[in-house]
Amino acid sequence: MNDWLVLIVIYTALFISSPLIAVLHELGHAFAYLILTKPNKIDIYIGSYGNKKNNIAFKLGKLHFYIKKSFPFIKGIGLCHSSKQEPSYINEIIILLAGPLFTVVAACIPFIIILNTGANLLVLTSCYIFLGFSVLSLINNLIPKDINKKYKVYLANDGKQILFALNLRQAFPIYLEAAEHYKNKKFEKAAISLKLVLEKAHKTSDDILRLIIFTSIETKQYDDAHFYLTELENKFKLSTNDLLMKATLLSLTQRNNEAITTYNEVLKKDKNNILALNNIGAALLEKEEYFVARHAFEKAIKLDPDFYAPIGNLGHLEILEGNLETGKKLVNQCLSVNENASDAYKVLGIYYLKIKDINQATINFNKAKELDNDIDLSKYEDELKALNEEVV
Repeated sequence: MNDWLVLIVIYTALFISSPLIAVLHELGHAFAYLILTKPNKIDIYIGSYGNKKNNIAFKLGKLHFYIKKSFPFIKGIGLCHSSKQEPSYINEIIILLAGPLFTVVAACIPFIIILNTGANLLVLTSCYIFLGFSVLSLINNLIPKDINKKYKVYLANDGKQILFALNLRQAFPIYLEAAEHYKNKKFEKAAISLKLVLEKAHKTSDDILRLIIFTSIETKQYDDAHFYLTELENKFKLSTNDLLMKATLLSLTQRNNEAITTYNEVLKKDKNNILALNNIGAALLEKEEYFVARHAFEKAIKLDPDFYAPIGNLGHLEILEGNLETGKKLVNQCLSVNENASDAYKVLGIYYLKIKDINQATINFNKAKELDNDIDLSKYEDELKALNEEVV
């Protein structure tokens, strides 16, 4: 037999095994959803974890496929998302198991047939390779772990989600209720439900703690956020995202120096973390350390030119340094990306205050207050009042 032919067959089998396993894996989840949950729509992503950009999209009945275009081959990753939540933790576990098990079963059937029909050695070799990868995929998916962070998503694999469902089995319906509130940005209701879930869970869940911390920050219940953050820190190793959340909480509670230290911890782990760069720049701006703040904002903008926050913050810095028109231009650029950026209107108010345009300063400060009732304008309101008195 030609050695080159053998090599070509082996490399071809290796080449297609990964994306094929991803397709079968997600189909396994989808079929289980169709049988147990009966949703109206199931989204199946191949080659990404939910990215709808640059995809080949098509549908087969209730199955909507999004296959990521990539060269030279489709990545062996995927995601299956149902339009209807599964209310039973037992069914949820079955759905999670269906993905890796369906892949192995799908690999075993042709292998058994070919093994018993005396097929060509090359065909048998291809089946061995595919079956071997399917078994490895099964093991890899059932050992609990987080999804690799290089994909910029924070998901758990099937094994970790199975453990999560088992841990919350007494509170699974309450968790689904909390998830629905969270999805609809009803953070106060979500926080109440999540605290009840934590009480009923068989052991403390790091994922539930993270959700409670986030919802507590969103509802400005900072004491609760600190309490649960301390519990998370004592019981689990903080991830980069956890550190970022901790630093944000420290900033919001006026512990600027601690916040800067924590943002630096984030940047040591991920030097291109855009949120950390923007937030540490904002904290340094408060301390009037303009040179370092500028570097942080400019790097964040370079990494993501469409991220409005560092553009507005850089505009604020320019205005504070006396470059008024440059600053105003940047703030207007920020508002062209996000017209509801309350801090940007605050900075415009500062700009108009500096050029002594009382009317426009008042309009922009009022707009900032309208968008965020908790925004601190006291310093500038006093200055505006004094300017009004001068005019009178």
